[in-house]
Amino acid sequence: MAFNLANIHVPNLTGMVVTTDNHAFGSGNFADVWKGIYTVRGHSYTVAVKILRPSLLSDRYLMDKTIRKILREAKVWSTLNHPNVARFIGVYYQDIRGYPIPRLVSMFYKNRTLKDCLVHIHNDHRLKLLRQFFSGLEYLHYKRVIHGDLKPTNVLIDDSWNAVLTDFGLSRVLEASGFTTTNVKAVGTFRYMAPELMNPVNPSATAPLPTVQSDIWSAGMTGLEILSGNVPYADQNRDGELIYCICRGKIPNRNLYLRVSKDMWSMLTYCWKNDGMRPAVSELKGYLDRIHPGLQ
Repeated sequence: MAFNLANIHVPNLTGMVVTTDNHAFGSGNFADVWKGIYTVRGHSYTVAVKILRPSLLSDRYLMDKTIRKILREAKVWSTLNHPNVARFIGVYYQDIRGYPIPRLVSMFYKNRTLKDCLVHIHNDHRLKLLRQFFSGLEYLHYKRVIHGDLKPTNVLIDDSWNAVLTDFGLSRVLEASGFTTTNVKAVGTFRYMAPELMNPVNPSATAPLPTVQSDIWSAGMTGLEILSGNVPYADQNRDGELIYCICRGKIPNRNLYLRVSKDMWSMLTYCWKNDGMRPAVSELKGYLDRIHPGLQ
């Protein structure tokens, strides 16, 4: 049976949330993230508020398209409930030029992103974070959700220093109906993006959609950065050269990641095999548990 996103109810928090501070503390593909206060039944909680950029509301067509996109993200996110997935709370609407514009509200994680924290994290805890990252992604794939933009800035660190996945703006649900969107250009971040999304076998006006297999490629690149502290393809500093390198089938230079053990490097390289040959995330987690038992 198709999973109908259009029938999913998202809590409406209008009148219960206000933003604080005078600047955003984070940004995504089409929105910025602000700190806010959510008040319910006399109690107030600090939350994160995802707000669409004003430039995307410049004309009615673009505004309608962007609103559909962020409501779709809310629908997907509201179906998820896992310790390694950021907690979604609901949506509130802000009147802008006579139009109700949705804003997404989620739990606020004061430790920020994995990218922000990596420099302070010891090797043993990096393995634990990698397993938690795999657990969150395994849950998404079990729920038939493709993340579509896996990278360290889309992994948050909770108060107990656990990893939680966030930013479902590029996600999609397999076998879903309702809120269908079409990609008109390549999306994601090049350094973590699977080659088939950059250089499709059958080029067309529509860029290929992310898949379970492209998520695995990105998971491998994210895992590389978790374990090493260095970005993938650290020797490639220009987008053009980076894209050429990835599309030619080259993987990161092993000599730049000596902090990664032989066993872990072997696991990561399986993530970077050709499309269709990459392991399921459950296999990655199982391999990690065999090599490093006790991470749970």
